[in-house]
Amino acid sequence: MGLSLSEAEVAALQRRTEGWVAGLQLAALSLRKQEDRSAWISAFTGGHRYLMDYVQQDILARLLVPLQNFLLHTSILTSLNAALCQAVTAVPSESASQEMLEELERANLFVVPLDEERRWYRFHELFRETLLARLQASHPELVPRLHQRATQWYEAQGELREAIAHALAARDYSYAASLIERVASHLWLRGEAQAVQTWLAALPDAVLWQHARLALNSTLHWLESLHEVVSTSYSRAQTQVEQTMARLEAMLRSQERSTAESEGEETLPALPDGEMAVIHRRLHLLRALIAAREILRRGDTERLRLLVQEIEGLDEPEEVSWKMIFLSLTFWLTESQGALQIKRLLEAKQQVLAAADHRALVRVVLWLAFAYLRAGQWRLIELECLEGLALAEQIGEQTAMTGYFHYFLMFTYYAWNRLEDASRSAQQLLRIAHAWQQADLLITGDMFLVQLELARGDLTAADQALQQAEALVQQERFAVYAFWVVATRVRYWLAAGDLDAASHWAEQVVFSPETWDPNQKGAVLMQIRVSLAQHQYTQALQALERWSWQLDRPGDLLNTIEFLALQVVALHSEGKQEQVQAVAARLLALTEPEDYIRVYLDLGEPMKQALLTLLTAPHEQREQVNRSPTRSRSFVAQLVAAFEQEEQHGRTSPRTGTPLSQALAVPGKIPSASPAPGEPLTRREQEVLRLLAEGASNQEIAKALVISLATVKKHVSNLLSKLGAASRIQAIAQARAISLL
Repeated sequence: MGLSLSEAEVAALQRRTEGWVAGLQLAALSLRKQEDRSAWISAFTGGHRYLMDYVQQDILARLLVPLQNFLLHTSILTSLNAALCQAVTAVPSESASQEMLEELERANLFVVPLDEERRWYRFHELFRETLLARLQASHPELVPRLHQRATQWYEAQGELREAIAHALAARDYSYAASLIERVASHLWLRGEAQAVQTWLAALPDAVLWQHARLALNSTLHWLESLHEVVSTSYSRAQTQVEQTMARLEAMLRSQERSTAESEGEETLPALPDGEMAVIHRRLHLLRALIAAREILRRGDTERLRLLVQEIEGLDEPEEVSWKMIFLSLTFWLTESQGALQIKRLLEAKQQVLAAADHRALVRVVLWLAFAYLRAGQWRLIELECLEGLALAEQIGEQTAMTGYFHYFLMFTYYAWNRLEDASRSAQQLLRIAHAWQQADLLITGDMFLVQLELARGDLTAADQALQQAEALVQQERFAVYAFWVVATRVRYWLAAGDLDAASHWAEQVVFSPETWDPNQKGAVLMQIRVSLAQHQYTQALQALERWSWQLDRPGDLLNTIEFLALQVVALHSEGKQEQVQAVAARLLALTEPEDYIRVYLDLGEPMKQALLTLLTAPHEQREQVNRSPTRSRSFVAQLVAAFEQEEQHGRTSPRTGTPLSQALAVPGKIPSASPAPGEPLTRREQEVLRLLAEGASNQEIAKALVISLATVKKHVSNLLSKLGAASRIQAIAQARAISLL
């Protein structure tokens, strides 16, 4: 026909018509008259007049009236089965409805079976649209009634999403709102707040106003899920969020005006003054949450402080989920001193437990894990993360939140020098980050891979991950990560032996107490590493002393540990052995109880030599290292052995065991010694155990191993029995204690 369509346009037409020859032919006839063919193809629907005429004259007119009606009436449905069609069309029986479906299939009338049993079907979509357009043109009064019948059938089956869609199509908005109320919390847990938001947007003002709390809660959950998504996704979603909030704000203003001013306007249902106050307060909190996203990305501590002051006390009478806004902002305001927040977060955890708000509990557990990270308390991090993952699975939460548990676990396993476990956690994190387009997780996942690959000695893989992180930070304008990314690039240069590039950076960068930003800590520590690599030990010690007020703080023991480790290397290189003993004593006191190994290994040969000096020091000097010198000497020997194993294996670190955390047991019980399982685990059970340890859900295990959900549950039950465990968390801990993981 001489249309000269592009490949993309041809593919779009093929998808739209599903290969329906008549549909293609009719589309082509219309396209000959179009100037903007791409736009026409995008807007091509079953309501096109050529299609409607063809379907009416060449298809429907040739059928018996009962079959015509059946086709038209069921066109409101996106999928069909006999019971549903019988409910919608009111044919005499379900069997008669089934016969109609089978007759349509035999006659090749655009029905596609969806299962092998021929129970569920769907219409060819373009054909369905044409039928629906015909129905709306010929019997518009019938359409709402048919949708109401479909709503009632789906509700009876517990399929509330489909029921809501049909209730909205029937314009039965009050009914739709009541159904949304019933299903909303389930969808929020599944990360589908956008679906709820879209339904609410379809409600007229009068109905939305009556369900204002639902609209506000939905907006809160959606904003929480969007908080760190990539900018393109956030921008699209923010438009819809702003529309919902603007509608509620306009309705609030309308209610607050006097009756005289509102005369002649459509009035909304009256709400009690107390309810009006709730709506006003929550809109204010939502505005603060929206503002916080950009503030946190810029790392604007002062603006964040003002925002916290602005909403302080505003959430006092609120439910737990709304209290989380103020708690989260105050936490991020002081996150650089997160270790000092542990007591407060433990109190918040108890309050959330008392309120039985599981979604809020997941968030508090995450903040606790972060606070423990700042405190360098790796065992407690693992405990909180495993508890959080188990809780998320228990309540069915499927959101980006689980990615943050893997974030903390990967750093924990890295600290313990369990590089393979750390790698698995990183891969889980990146899988979740990509699925939910979570920018901060994508960046931190790539940044961690740099660290991991450098530990393995794979410079190519490290550089690739670093380039991805650098590009994303620039794309997202994530100022808060800028210093970390630059410091990691310098770390890569040092590992690659490019001392010139690292030295040039160190000479160019200047840090000032007047413009100090807590995010600069990593860059300052890296500048000191460069000085050590240049053998400028005096300069390194001077920098450590100059910045000790920021690098050695009780609320950030993680940086304190790295600060002390660098100090040990610098002092040893300067031959100041007495001072080495004193600093090492403090460093060992912080790292030995938590088996923090990697901080030593990452400083390479200079740290190994410093440790060897500790081992060979006279007894009276070793007394300074720790009040229990034998124990510390054993840990130092363990560290030296880890260095030697890395050298033997080409920088591939062995996995080291981790003592079983008492808190991983059943609450209220102290775990006894962990015996080997009475019956060996099968190969499949070992695979399931490995995936459980990685935080996979039953559904994810079934998909990974290509087995049914019932089979997964059976394997998990067998594992618990063989390991003598009462829960997944206890099973994982038990397995680790007996070296099955």
